[in-house]
Amino acid sequence: MGRLKTIGPRLATLNAAPVRVLHTKAGASERVRGSAWMARKAAVQVRDCFTCANCGLVRDDHDVDHIVPLEQGGDPMAMNNLQLLCSGPDRCHAKKTAREAGLRAGRLSR
Repeated sequence: MGRLKTIGPRLATLNAAPVRVLHTKAGASERVRGSAWMARKAAVQVRDCFTCANCGLVRDDHDVDHIVPLEQGGDPMAMNNLQLLCSGPDRCHAKKTAREAGLRAGRLSR
């Protein structure tokens, strides 16, 4: 019973100073979320007429992709750094992500 009394004050100090859970690579840009991102996503969809930049597929559920990745210094909200790519396991966004991962691992050449 004595241990429960001592753990209470420790938990209070943890809640007072939030700890950042997600760690990013050095130099990475902060990711944008919430209503600002949703408005930007809608603007990109309208600008690109709901068309995949790679294959031309027209749908309303494409992913918004950063042309220059955020970890390489790409601007997270710049319209000229955003494009639509079709989503799904065998679609354009997955292929681009796999290619970028291969480049980072040194398995592929640019």
